[in-house]
Amino acid sequence: MQLDLSSVLNLISTIAIVGALIFAALQVRAANRTRHDQAAVTVIQTAQSESWSRALELMETLPDDAKPNDVENLGREAERVIFEFGVRLETIGYMVFRRIVTLDMVDDLMGGVTLVFWSRAGKWAAQKRVQSGNPKYFEWCEWLADRVASRRARLGHDPASRRYSDWRE
Repeated sequence: MQLDLSSVLNLISTIAIVGALIFAALQVRAANRTRHDQAAVTVIQTAQSESWSRALELMETLPDDAKPNDVENLGREAERVIFEFGVRLETIGYMVFRRIVTLDMVDDLMGGVTLVFWSRAGKWAAQKRVQSGNPKYFEWCEWLADRVASRRARLGHDPASRRYSDWRE
């Protein structure tokens, strides 16, 4: 079979287009991976702040299923710290919802913290919703806590030391 110049040029053009599509797909894949990695770093940086640590320490003083007055009795500064913690967690919840970061990653990094926060600040947040007339107050914190609890009920949750005990370098 003899190819004329037109057929050869069409073949070269087709190969170039296919090559360009493959290259573009690889670039999109790499960009998505970079975006995912950067989002993971953002979540980690959020959890590594002084105010985050202060709020965790404060949360330990509250009972599970704390009532709004349990939080209020800690004082105005404590409420501010809990509010700041919730705002950060709210952002992370929204990032999970938008699939910027995965639920499994957030659960692995701070799922327990999320559940502790919501069990101790949830009723306080519900009261704030009523007081402010804003039913969206800490809505993404609640959403994230519900997703983490649901995931753990479905899959279980062993600590990383047990779950990944067979991990090798």
